[in-house]
Amino acid sequence: MKNSWSIWLQRLFVLTAVALILCLPSQTSARDSWTVYLYMCGSDLESNYGYATKNLDALKSVKLPENVKFLIETGGAEKWHSKDIPSDTLGLYVYDNTGFHELEQLPDANMSEAQTLQDFLRYGEEHFPADKRMLVLWDHGGGSLGGICADERFDTSISLYNLRRALAGAIALNPNEPPFDLVMFDACLMGSLETANALHGFTKYMVASEEIMPGTGTDYAGWAGALAANPSMDGKELGKIICETYLPYCEENEVDRSATLSLIDLEKLPKLNAAYEEMGREALREAGRNPVHFFTALDRVADGVERYGPKSEESGINMIDLGSLAENVEGLKTAENFSQVLNEAVLYRVAGIYRQHGRGLSGYYSLDANLSTWQIYASLPNVSPAFSELYKTMIVGNGSGTPWFNFDIKRIEHAPVVLDENNIAVVTLLPEDANAISNVSFRLCFYDEKDRLVYLGDDDKLEVDWDKGIFKDNFDGQWPALNGHFIPMELEEQQREYNLYYSYILLNGKKCYLKVIYDMEKQAFEIFGAQRILKGGWLDREILQLHAGDKITPLFMDADDKEVKGDSFILETAPVIEDIPLPEGTYAFAFRFAMPHNAATVSETIHFVIQDGQLTAVK
Repeated sequence: MKNSWSIWLQRLFVLTAVALILCLPSQTSARDSWTVYLYMCGSDLESNYGYATKNLDALKSVKLPENVKFLIETGGAEKWHSKDIPSDTLGLYVYDNTGFHELEQLPDANMSEAQTLQDFLRYGEEHFPADKRMLVLWDHGGGSLGGICADERFDTSISLYNLRRALAGAIALNPNEPPFDLVMFDACLMGSLETANALHGFTKYMVASEEIMPGTGTDYAGWAGALAANPSMDGKELGKIICETYLPYCEENEVDRSATLSLIDLEKLPKLNAAYEEMGREALREAGRNPVHFFTALDRVADGVERYGPKSEESGINMIDLGSLAENVEGLKTAENFSQVLNEAVLYRVAGIYRQHGRGLSGYYSLDANLSTWQIYASLPNVSPAFSELYKTMIVGNGSGTPWFNFDIKRIEHAPVVLDENNIAVVTLLPEDANAISNVSFRLCFYDEKDRLVYLGDDDKLEVDWDKGIFKDNFDGQWPALNGHFIPMELEEQQREYNLYYSYILLNGKKCYLKVIYDMEKQAFEIFGAQRILKGGWLDREILQLHAGDKITPLFMDADDKEVKGDSFILETAPVIEDIPLPEGTYAFAFRFAMPHNAATVSETIHFVIQDGQLTAVK
C-alpha cells in the first residue's frame, strides 16, 4: 500500500496551489454565474458499488456560493444507495448554496435514450439560466463506437450520433460561441477525436479519459470546491483543475497506474480535422501504390502505441492514441502537421506511470477488421472521409470486395520450423512474406488430463530479424504463475518500459479481465488489478485488487476456442506473479504471425519435453 501520508501531502499541495491562485483578490463580474448539469446514469456502478452516491456526497461537502448551482438527474440503476434518491423513477435535484433539494420525481425512463438527455438539457435551459454552463455525463463509456451512459435496466447506451442529436434538440448550435463552457465525461474511453466531433459547436472545451476511468471518478470535492472559490474562472481553467486534482485522487484510491485525463480545446477542432483528413488522403494514396507494404507498416505502428479498453474482439472498442500513431508512422509527410495541431488542441493531460506514451486524444483504428464496427465508425458525426475509406479498403477493398491488403496467408501457414545446433526453434520466411507481417509472437500450449490441447497464452520472447525474415525462439521453459499456479497470459501491449498482459479468470466466481504488468527495469511482474467483464465485452470501472483468501479459477481456451476451467485455488498469501519452471511434460509451441485486418496464422507446431529440468524440442 502506498504511504498515505505522502499521498495526502501531494493532494494538499495541488489543492493549496489551486486555492492560492483562486483566492487572489478579484472583482466579481456580472458573468460569474454557473450551472453545472450533472447527468448521472447510475448503472451497476451505483447498484453494486454506490459510486454515484459517493460522488454526490463529495459534492455535497462543498459549500456553494449563490451564483453556482448543480442541476442533477439520476436514474439508470437497479438500486440507489442514497435514501434521497429513488430507484424506480428519474430524480431531478438542485444543489445550491441552500443545500440539496428535490425538484421533482419524473416518470421512469431510459437514461440511454437521446430524448431523456434532451429533456434534461431543455429543463436546465428553461429553469437554470447562467452565464457559464458545464455538462457532466456520468456512467460507463464504450469509446467512440460504444457511446456513453449504459442504463443497466434497459441494456443500451447513447451513441455519439444520438448524443449530438440530444444536444441539438435542446440547445442552439453555435460554433463561434458554444453554449457550454465545458463538457466532462466521468466515464471510460471517451477522450477521442470522434467524441470531440460529436460535441463541436456545443462546447468550448472537453475533459475526458482515453483509458478506462476508475469507478471512483473525478475529485468532486476538489474541482467543485475550486469552482465555488472562484466562479469567475472559465471552462479552460476549470478543466485544468479537474485534471490536476484527478491523478492525486486516483493515487489516494490506488487506481492511478493507468489513469488518464485530458483537456481538449474544441476551437482547434476544425484545424485538427483538416490536418487529420490531409493525413488520411496521403495514406490512401500510399496504400494504393503499395498496399501490402503500407498497411503492414501502419499496423506495426498501431500495434505498438497505447491501446485503450480490453483487447478482446467481443468488446469492439478499437481505440488507439492518435498522437503516437502520427509520431511513429513512416512515409506520411502530413503526419508531422497533424501531430503539431494535436499539441495545440490538447491543452493539458495527466497520466499514470503505465500510460505515459499517449498524447491525450484517441481515435478509431480498425484493430478487429470487423466490417460492422467500421460501419458504426463511418456513421459517426464528422468523421474523416479519407480515414473511413482507408479502413474500409483495408477490410473489404474498394468496390471489388477484395481487400487492398490482399496477402495470401496460406503462403506462411504452417511454415516449417527448424531446430538449430542449440535446439532453438527457427522459422525463416521470404523477405516479401515477412513484409506482410505486422506482429509476431509465440503461442504455448499444454495437454490437460483429457489430452486436450489447451492454450497457456502468448509472449514475445523471440529474436526477430524483419529484413531477413528470420524468427528464433528465446523461450526459457518458464511461465508466469499466480502464487505458484499457472494462469493464461496473453500479450496485450508492448512498450519500452513494460509489457502489458491480460488473463481471463474467475475471481470469487465472477468472470474478470486480470491485467498484469511486466516492468522491464524491475524485471518483475506487477498485478494491475481485475475488472469484471460486462455485457458486450465492456470492462467494469471498478478495479478489484486480489487479496489473500480470494478464490481463483484460471480460464483457458482449447484448440476449438472453447473455454476450459483450470483448477481452482485459494490465495493463501498476498498475490504474487512470477515466472517459474513449467512442470515435467510435453508442450506444444508455434510462432504466431499477425497481419493487418486481424488475419493471423501459426507456423508448424513443434513439441518440446521438459524432464529433469531440461527442455528438449522435438519435431
